[in-house]
Amino acid sequence: MPNFTAGTSFGANDTVTNTKLNALIADASINPEYNINLNTGTIGTLSCTKGTIPTLVSTTGTIATINSTTGNIGAVVSTSISATSGTIGATTATSINATSGTIGNFNSTSGTIQTLTASTLSGTLTGGTYTGSLGTSASFTAGTVQTLTASTLTGVLTGGTYTGSIGTSCNFTAGTIGTLTATNDATINSITIGRGAANNSTNTVLGVTASTNSTAAGGSVSIGYQAAKSIVSGLNTAVGYNALSGTNNNSSGGNNTAIGGATMTGLTSGSANTALGCLSGYAVTSGNFNTSIGYGAGGTTAGTNNTQLGNGAIDVTGGATASNTIVLGNSAITTLRCQTSTISALSDVRDKSNIEDIPVGLDFVKDLRPVKFIWSQRDGMRVGLTDAGFIAQESLDAVNKHNADWIGLVEHQNQDQFAMAPGKLIPVLVKAIQQLSTKVESLEAQLANK
Repeated sequence: MPNFTAGTSFGANDTVTNTKLNALIADASINPEYNINLNTGTIGTLSCTKGTIPTLVSTTGTIATINSTTGNIGAVVSTSISATSGTIGATTATSINATSGTIGNFNSTSGTIQTLTASTLSGTLTGGTYTGSLGTSASFTAGTVQTLTASTLTGVLTGGTYTGSIGTSCNFTAGTIGTLTATNDATINSITIGRGAANNSTNTVLGVTASTNSTAAGGSVSIGYQAAKSIVSGLNTAVGYNALSGTNNNSSGGNNTAIGGATMTGLTSGSANTALGCLSGYAVTSGNFNTSIGYGAGGTTAGTNNTQLGNGAIDVTGGATASNTIVLGNSAITTLRCQTSTISALSDVRDKSNIEDIPVGLDFVKDLRPVKFIWSQRDGMRVGLTDAGFIAQESLDAVNKHNADWIGLVEHQNQDQFAMAPGKLIPVLVKAIQQLSTKVESLEAQLANK
């Protein structure tokens, strides 16, 4: 059988033999311009050792095996393809076995791909097992991808199990992802997973629009709908719906922790604040070092070093800008229980200066009016409870009369709600008792001399 020359093709009635085809391939190694059209018949094995076949089409015939060791085959339509080290361009096949070759564009409905590398993968993989590297486009409806690597994967994975690395774009409607590695944040059903807008490797973001405006934040954790969406400083932790969401899209506070729905939502520049519980720390704006624990606890805005503990614990008397205060519970609390009835406070002489005897005592106490009363709080928290104590406004009159505001007996910063600290009376009461004792001793002396 003579070798065919360039441009030779088979006629409709020609008998196809391996000898003829191999002869044609031999010519192809010299002049790589052959197109092979097989309308009927069967090719057992087609070997291309070093030539190039631009197009290989089998319409009704069967090509059992294609071996391309070092040669190149352009476009192939076949039922079975095996490429050990060659390059196959555009491929449509029901079964593809590729151990180390490179495949450009292809469609496959079943089969196993051990190693797949493609600059562009288009079409639909509807079944089988697929292992390898994909380029810019892929669409899967079923099957298992053991290893998937792509700089950009577009299309829809609608079923099956997918394991591997995906680049910048991917849409999933169903299925199971065993291992997914992405160079950018991923979005699943509107939920962002990744590093957030800052793209900082020390950040963790999980939630719808979570950390969307946190362009400079680092070392932060944002979990939940719009969590930490507007924080631009680092080392913040936000967990919960709208937690640490901020109000002006450029909240600069750092080192804050907000756990619970709508916690610390008003922050603008405050730092080192802690809020635990739904709506806790909601009012903090520029305040620092504040701790709010409990539902709705913490009405501080710009104050510093405050602690509010309990349901609705708010400093209503000191006001939103008060500092260095501790609030236990809301205004409905009637009893504080502890195994001790005393509170110890620093009183070391080495920590005091300008020490002198207090100038008020018995006369001051005489101006105070202890009363019995029934609570009728305007906020409705305590109503109908009988109690004993003082009237803050009357006590303030005594304080002003004796120029004794330094005692701290009456808290009147908030003109809408006065408060008193009866414990501050102890030094005054001791002074009054001393003065009474002096008078008693003097009277006793006078009686003894009569």
